[in-house]
Amino acid sequence: MAIALGLIIAIILIKYKPTYKVTLAGKEIGYIKSEVELEDRIQKEIIQQEGKNIEFTSLNEMPSYELKLVSREQETDEDKIMLALKENTKVTYKYYSVILNEETIGHVDNIEEAEQAVQKIKEENADKTIPLDLRIAENFTENMEEIGIETVTVAQAQVEERVTALVEEDEKEKENESKKVNGILLANLPVNGTITSRYGAISNRRSGAHTGTDIACAKGTPIKAVAKGKVTFSGRSGSYGNLIKIDHGNGVETWYAHCSKLYKKVGNEVQAGDTIAAVGSTGNSTGNHLHLEIRVKGKAINPQKYLYK
Repeated sequence: MAIALGLIIAIILIKYKPTYKVTLAGKEIGYIKSEVELEDRIQKEIIQQEGKNIEFTSLNEMPSYELKLVSREQETDEDKIMLALKENTKVTYKYYSVILNEETIGHVDNIEEAEQAVQKIKEENADKTIPLDLRIAENFTENMEEIGIETVTVAQAQVEERVTALVEEDEKEKENESKKVNGILLANLPVNGTITSRYGAISNRRSGAHTGTDIACAKGTPIKAVAKGKVTFSGRSGSYGNLIKIDHGNGVETWYAHCSKLYKKVGNEVQAGDTIAAVGSTGNSTGNHLHLEIRVKGKAINPQKYLYK
């Protein structure tokens, strides 16, 4: 009996061999000689694989093994199985976002160079008054191609361009602040010309100190509203000649005198830069010029504190 059993086993071993069938997600993907050897390759080639910005890897599903006797003609192929497993692998990459004032400017993959660039930009703008919350945030993705990774040089140039724009905006805002009268921005020069008489000047042609600024220019030169508002006067007014007054709110008025023509009527709404009249020499005037007054609650102030500096 024992001899017969041994003979049967010998015949089986001659014709068949023990191997492991490998199944992934219920699908057979091949045969291997050793489960231990395959697991070792999985660890080295997949789980512990190294590459640029790879944070970690994992298999979406682990393979299962079943010991079977198969024909000795059945080939084993670990490389084929490893290829199938790698297609089932999830790779998580690390990248870094460059953020300026809570706005993401770009994404890079080199933290050391990014930190150096950020520090350089901060040092170059340390004396600026603009808000400069510049930082690097760590992020993760499974698809680096979708992120749009840039070189640190490109990201740095983009940040510097944005910082330059912020500086220019800040400087413009400061300039605008210097042009505000009681909260009203005097956004436009009424005319371009030569200052011929300043606020407060004394002359035998006047009964008192000059209440505005005179700007000489050619007859017919368009006169622009310095800010938005409503026309409250448009007509002849004694020594002012043809005069337009605009109420800008907050008690602020501008007066434009000695005009040759008046283009706006009482009640008209105007915007900064709108043409309201033309330069002339009407009224108490010795030549073509604009007499500009700025009044706050009826009191004349020096226009050159805000315009024609």
